[in-house]
Amino acid sequence: MRAGAAAAIFSMGELQALKREQVFDVAETTANRLRIAAMLHTILKIAGLAALDLALLTCLILIPMGIPGNFIMLALALLTAWLGHFQAISWLALIIMLAMVILAEVVEAALGSVMARKYGASWWGVGGAFIGGITGVILGTAVLPLIGSLIGAFIGSAVGAVLLETWHLRRIDDEVLRAGWGAFIGKLLAALFKVSVGMGIMAYIIIRTH
Repeated sequence: MRAGAAAAIFSMGELQALKREQVFDVAETTANRLRIAAMLHTILKIAGLAALDLALLTCLILIPMGIPGNFIMLALALLTAWLGHFQAISWLALIIMLAMVILAEVVEAALGSVMARKYGASWWGVGGAFIGGITGVILGTAVLPLIGSLIGAFIGSAVGAVLLETWHLRRIDDEVLRAGWGAFIGKLLAALFKVSVGMGIMAYIIIRTH
C-alpha cells in the first residue's frame, strides 16, 4: 500500500516536472520568436531607410538634368508620411514642401528670362533660350543619358538664345553673345536654386525619419 502511494506521488511529481519543462519550452520558444521578429523588424527598417536615402540622393542628382527630381522627392515624402501615419512628417510639412517645389519651378522659368534680358537679350533670345534648353536636354539624353541631359540643358539654352537673337537682329556680335551668356547664367542659377530646395527637402526627410 505504501509502495503504491509512493509510486503515485512520484508519478505526480514527474508529471508536474514535465509540465514545468513544457512551460519553460513554450516560454523559450516564444522569446526566440520575439527576438527573431525584432531582428527582422530592425533589418527591414535599416533596409527601408537605406533605400529611401538612395532614392532621395538619386532625385537630387536628377534635378539639374531637367528631370523633376523635386516632385519625385515630394512623392517620396508623402509615401513616407503615410507609412508613418503622418507622425514623423506632418501634413503641414508636406504643404510647405509642395510650396517650395512650386516656387523652385517658377524661379526656374523666370530666372532664365530675367538673366537673358539683363544681358541684353530680346524676347526672341529669351524664347530661344527656353527652346534651346529643352532641345539640349533631349539631344543630350540621346547621346549620353543623365550627364548629357545636364550638359545639353546648359549649352542648349545658350545656343538657342544666340541663334534666335542672331536671326532677330540679322547679325552676330558681342550683344548677341552676351544674350547667350545671360541665358547660360540664368539656367545655372535656376538649377542651383532647385538643387538647394531639393537638398532642404532631403535633409528634412532624413532628419525626421532616422
